[in-house]
Amino acid sequence: MNLFRSYILVLFLTLSGTAYSQLGGTPGAFTRMGFNARGISMGSAMVSVINGDISGFYNPALSVFQNEHYIALGYSFLSFDRSLNFISYTKNFKIPGQDKGGAGITFSWLNAGVGKIDGRDIDGFKIGEFSVFENQFLFAPSIRISDKVAGGVGFKFYFSRLFEEVKSTSFGFDLGLVYKITDQITGGITVRDINSKYEWNTSKIYGQFGNQTKEKFPVLYLIGVSYNLPRNLGLVSLEFQASNRRSGIFRIGAEISPVKDFKFRAGLDRFDLQEKDVFGSSRPSFGVGYQKNFKSYIVGIDYSFVMEPYSHKPFQTLTAIFKIK
Repeated sequence: MNLFRSYILVLFLTLSGTAYSQLGGTPGAFTRMGFNARGISMGSAMVSVINGDISGFYNPALSVFQNEHYIALGYSFLSFDRSLNFISYTKNFKIPGQDKGGAGITFSWLNAGVGKIDGRDIDGFKIGEFSVFENQFLFAPSIRISDKVAGGVGFKFYFSRLFEEVKSTSFGFDLGLVYKITDQITGGITVRDINSKYEWNTSKIYGQFGNQTKEKFPVLYLIGVSYNLPRNLGLVSLEFQASNRRSGIFRIGAEISPVKDFKFRAGLDRFDLQEKDVFGSSRPSFGVGYQKNFKSYIVGIDYSFVMEPYSHKPFQTLTAIFKIK
C-alpha cells in the first residue's frame, strides 16, 4: 500500500510538471494553463488587455475596465484524465459624476484535478479508483487611480488534496497595474503568487515515517502591451513572463472581429528563446467567440483549441458567457 501511495504522489507531480515545462516540477501548474477560452486562445497574453471580456485572474487591475456584469463558466477537455474548470464574475463600479469606472472587482474559482487513477496494492490487486484536486479562489478588487492608471490586488486562497488525508491550504496574493499609454496602446504589469505555497503532511498515512514538505509557488513577473486595431477591428497583445526560478517566456495574442457578433482569435504561449527547439516547446492556440446582444443582456460562447506537448489530444475549452448591461 505504501508503494501505491508513493506512486500517486509521483504521478500527480509529473502531470503537474508537464502542464508547464519551463517551470516543470513546481507547484501551481494548473494556474499557469490559462483561464477561460478567450484568454487561452490568445496565448494567455492578457495582462494588458482592457477591451472585451475581462477577468482579474490575469491582472487584478483589469476589472475596473469591465462595464457589464460579466459572468463566465468554463469547462475544459484534457487528456490523461485531467480536468480544468472555472467560474468568474467581473464588474466595475462607477463614481457619481464620472463616466469611467472608479473601482472594479473579480471573483473567480479555478478547479483542476486528475481522476480515474487505478489503485492497486503491492500485490497488484485492484483496490479502487482515486483522484486528486486543486482549487484556487480569487478575490481581486481594483481602483482607477486616474484616467490612465489603474491598480489592483488579487487575494488568493488555495485548497488542494494530494491523497486521502494529505491536504493543504494556503494564502497568496497578486499585484497589478495598468497604464493607458494612448487610446490605442495599453501597458500592464503584474506580480503573481506572492507567498503562495503548499505544505504537505504525510504523517497521517505514514505514521512516524511521514514528514512535512513545503513547496513554494514560483513568483511570476509579467509585463505586456496591447494595441487596438483601427476601426474596432480587434487587438494584438505581446507579453513577457519571468520568474524567481530563472525562467522566461514570451506570449503573443490576437483577436479580430471581421463579422458582427463573431470574434476570431489566435495566440502563441510559452515561446522560450532559450530552448533549442523554440517552436516545439511553444503552444499555438486558436479560438472563436460568438455573442448575441439583447435589450438588457448579452449571451455568448467562446471556444479555444490548443495542441499540448506529450499528448496526441488537443486541450479544448468551452466558456459560456452571460452579461447584464
